[in-house]
Amino acid sequence: MYNLPPTPILPTSHPLIIELTSLRSQLAQYQHAAHTAGIQLQGARLEAALAKEREESTKQWGENLEREVEVLRANPLPPPMPPASTVLSEMSLAHRRLSSKLDFTESQLSSTTLQLAQAQQDVQRLTREREGDRAVINELKRVEDEKEEEVEWERYERKRIEEQKKLVDLALQEYRELVEKLDPKATPPPIPSQLTSLPLHNPSSALQVQNEKIKEHAFNEVPTTAQSSTSEVISNLLIGQRGVQQLFDDFTDSLTSKERQISSLQAHVESLENSLYTVKQQLKEETEKRVEAEGERDEKDREDRSAAHVIERYMTFTQKTHTTIHMHLNNLRTRSQTTIASLRNELSVSKIKLTAEKKRSEKLRAALEELSEGMSRESAGRRREVATRLKMIAQEERRARKAESWLNKVQRMNYGAQHASLEVDVLRSLIDEGAKTFKEQDNDNVEFDRQKSWRSFIPALKKQAKLTSAAPDERNPAEESLARVLLAEELVATLVGDMQYETERRMDLEKQRIRWLSQEEAGEGDKTAGDENGQVVSDLEELYNQDERILNDMSETQTSMMMTDEKEKDTRAKNSIETSTLIAQLQISFSPLTTRYTPLQTTLHDLSHSLSSLRASLPSSPPSTPTTKSEKRASLLSLAKMPVPKLSTNSGSTKATLLTLLDALHEVIEDARVDVEIALADIERIYCGYEALFNVTHPSKKEGEEKALWEEVKDFVEIETNGEQWKRLSTKVEDIESDLAGLKSIAHEMEGMEIMSIYDGEKLEISGKRTCLNGDQKRRKENQNMWHGVQLRTVSIQPLPSSLVSLQDFQLPRPPLFSSNSFSTGDTKNVRRTSGMLSNVNNLGRSFSAGVLGAPRRVTGVVGGLYRGSGREDDKREVKEAHDDVDE
Repeated sequence: MYNLPPTPILPTSHPLIIELTSLRSQLAQYQHAAHTAGIQLQGARLEAALAKEREESTKQWGENLEREVEVLRANPLPPPMPPASTVLSEMSLAHRRLSSKLDFTESQLSSTTLQLAQAQQDVQRLTREREGDRAVINELKRVEDEKEEEVEWERYERKRIEEQKKLVDLALQEYRELVEKLDPKATPPPIPSQLTSLPLHNPSSALQVQNEKIKEHAFNEVPTTAQSSTSEVISNLLIGQRGVQQLFDDFTDSLTSKERQISSLQAHVESLENSLYTVKQQLKEETEKRVEAEGERDEKDREDRSAAHVIERYMTFTQKTHTTIHMHLNNLRTRSQTTIASLRNELSVSKIKLTAEKKRSEKLRAALEELSEGMSRESAGRRREVATRLKMIAQEERRARKAESWLNKVQRMNYGAQHASLEVDVLRSLIDEGAKTFKEQDNDNVEFDRQKSWRSFIPALKKQAKLTSAAPDERNPAEESLARVLLAEELVATLVGDMQYETERRMDLEKQRIRWLSQEEAGEGDKTAGDENGQVVSDLEELYNQDERILNDMSETQTSMMMTDEKEKDTRAKNSIETSTLIAQLQISFSPLTTRYTPLQTTLHDLSHSLSSLRASLPSSPPSTPTTKSEKRASLLSLAKMPVPKLSTNSGSTKATLLTLLDALHEVIEDARVDVEIALADIERIYCGYEALFNVTHPSKKEGEEKALWEEVKDFVEIETNGEQWKRLSTKVEDIESDLAGLKSIAHEMEGMEIMSIYDGEKLEISGKRTCLNGDQKRRKENQNMWHGVQLRTVSIQPLPSSLVSLQDFQLPRPPLFSSNSFSTGDTKNVRRTSGMLSNVNNLGRSFSAGVLGAPRRVTGVVGGLYRGSGREDDKREVKEAHDDVDE
């Protein structure tokens, strides 16, 4: 008996039904989004075209107006002509006003001439004074150098005398040992405990007494040979000490003569100041007289010239009047012609716009007619589709009724013939009727595209169902699985086709947009559009992966069905191989752009580590300064009386400057590192965009689009290889390396100066106040030379201008501290050049960090009593007291 295959009826909660429903909804959303985007794009294009036309018309209209305004400005309107009765009165009033202005101008000219003469004299006087001050400064520098040489010579002599003393002590020790060897019972001569003070107090008498004692003791206890050697040593010692005494006397005489010379020079300076005051008074009187004489002479000359020009002015008056009238007529003619031309131009533009609007309305009317025709065709097609579907539903219902009636007939015959067998003719007629019914159902509306893939297995399954003896109500899993696969395959193929079309359309729009953006700025892209494209590609890949998973699952159960899909799989494999080859070539093209930034990252990391090590090896806080009035005076006195300033007071500003520069260089390194990371991120983003374009290219358009994409990739790689960003980053890293090397050298030099200053401080503790000031000056020069020749490229060490006064300035004859000329432009420049040297004495002045940070530091401590503006009596009194304390 013929068994009918069961009809697969899946519930609505089945996963396949849910998946198909979601796919249909997503497809509807994508179609709606694509349609909306197309409409919006068309609207945006229309708006852009209209805005461009409006902009061009507005620009042209503005240019015409600008030309008209320029012509109108070049040809102004003539002034209104006054009535004839008021011309004479106005001319008389104008003459009076001019006369008063002339008198005022003459008075101003005389006063200005007097001021100019005085200013010229002041300039000449200041020039001569500057030359004299320069000569005095050179002489003072020479005297200071001589004093330093004398101090060095005295230091050398003192050291030589100390060496002689050591030799004498050694000789006496040898003599003592010799005496003990010759006569152990002999008593050695007494050795004085403080021999260093003998040359300073009374060296000749002390040495004579000592030598007499030594001679007597040596005579009584020592043989003749030892006595002769000892006498030679003692005679040499006496000769050396007499020379030292003579040198000390000469040095005292020279100091006395220098003091007398200084007092005579001071008296001569006072006399010269008196004579200078007298000469200034005489020069002032002579200048006033000369200016008055020159004013009278100029006045007489002007009167003579004005009398000669009166007639000439009256003769040229009429000629100027006629010329002015003709000029005004020409201006009016030009203005009217310009206005007429601009109006004609506007009229022509309006005509052109009217013609363009007519053409546009015709185009819109034609488009509307075409759209209405398309809508009518679409409505007719939909009506035909609805009629066809109704017809198919009627056929299905008719076949269902036939099958139901045939089944009822078979059941009735089977129920009536339970205990008897039916005839063969009746059974044959029933079978033929059922076969005819189901054959019509299977052969209706079979299209050519449905005869592929899994549909070739339907006849085999039907033959297998006929041969198997199964119950009528038993379900066939193979047929149900085949039905699900057929439905899923059809739906997936439809979705893939729609998605490919939508993706191609979107990618064409994206390529056009990228082309527009690349014309404006190379290398820039739109991240949002790239994200949207990435989502579309991922959805398409998910559809492909879902199709492959369904095919793989069915291939495990039905291995014989794989032969029909070999062609499709070969085509996909070929496309994937080509795509992977293109992506590999794209990676090879982009690899030089990304690998060249690796050395820069390594170098920046090493520089940051070196900077951290150097920063950790330095102190983090500068020395503090006094703030109160008593602390100011005490610190100033201690600074004036201390023998040798320590390194911590001299190098505090240098250390603070170095720490500030290191912090600024650390920020520069971080900025460079961020720039490198941004450049790498930009290249990676552009690479992902090109990779997505290669992945979604349609097979039918693949060759032409691949060539265009490769040309774009080559142009981009060439531009980035020779771009300015890479050169700028490389130069910045080199500058950072140079600056770090310079700061390291400064740090090492500062450590070396600290060791040398400690050694010099131990040697100079005995030299006194004069040696203290000279050592202070040397350390200032050393600190100034520390920064000399250092050229930083990424950070700046230029200090702000300062008007501080050093302690050395109190010892030189100069004008008053708070005079009006003490803070002139020339002084500011000198202080700017020497501010590095002045800042090393107890942090006097601003530090170099103020130049780096861009803001001045508040001055406190000792400087608070020195750095004051003019006009404050209390501050002047404090500084004067401090000056007196230093002199004492």
